[in-house]
Amino acid sequence: MMTTLAAITMLAASLLSGAAYAHPELQSADPAPGAATTTSPKQIRITFNEDVITKMSGVEVKDQTGKIIATGKAMSDPANKKLLIVPVSEQLSPGDYKVEWHAVSDDTHRVKGSFSFSVAH
Repeated sequence: MMTTLAAITMLAASLLSGAAYAHPELQSADPAPGAATTTSPKQIRITFNEDVITKMSGVEVKDQTGKIIATGKAMSDPANKKLLIVPVSEQLSPGDYKVEWHAVSDDTHRVKGSFSFSVAH
């Protein structure tokens, strides 16, 4: 009886822990987190581990003083719904920038995160 109960408990725990990971997770970005680019990026590209809903996802780019940098509307690559593309509307001056992103997957879970990059002097 105890081994059956233990098996059911372990099975339930593994199913629940698998469900907890069913959220979009950042896989890569361009510019890459921590990167020092020599030119101002024309867009922020973030790849997730699963498809994201573009109209419910996006980024906010801030300079080192906290000023929000103008960006365009988030879009996805028609061939890859895991890729979120956000145009950067203005030329970035040399300095440090923070990208705060949020993404919503098909299962409607919203996640957020951030990373930084710099434009070299």
